[in-house]
Amino acid sequence: MDWKTIYMVVAREAGPLLSFLKVAVPIVISVIALWISLRDRRPRLTLKARSGEEWYKLKPTEMKDQVAFIGIVEVYNVSSRANAIRDYRFLRKCEGGWREMESALYSSPLGDGSKEISNPTPFTLAPYSGAEVRVLAFTPKPQPYEMEVMIEVADLFGKTYHVIVKAVS
Repeated sequence: MDWKTIYMVVAREAGPLLSFLKVAVPIVISVIALWISLRDRRPRLTLKARSGEEWYKLKPTEMKDQVAFIGIVEVYNVSSRANAIRDYRFLRKCEGGWREMESALYSSPLGDGSKEISNPTPFTLAPYSGAEVRVLAFTPKPQPYEMEVMIEVADLFGKTYHVIVKAVS
């Protein structure tokens, strides 16, 4: 017996089963894919602090009455739905708990004529993507050597996410 004869015998004996599997397997795969895509429609962002002290700095302002917190945070959209950052909130840790810092959309000119934007809103994120975001906030003096800062962002749907970083002078 050669392989063609064996194939014909197996195909003839298992015909109804193969016909059923040809229909059932694609339906099962489609139902599983639909369930996953509907389940994954929930908005979810992930904030990640960059490792190392060089990413989060404390610097005195030009008027010397405030301290500026400057940094970069990574934001990832881990959902199949597009999302956007609509608000930032910064809190610094002190003896009595967490105190709010001043923040808004800031832009500062660079040497080549372009602008560096901090706390951009709205900041859109495509599904399953990520980006780095410059953050900037101010707090009154005195300037500590190091300070814990909680960066909190609100997404388009009102859900909040946060990450705690340590800034140094």
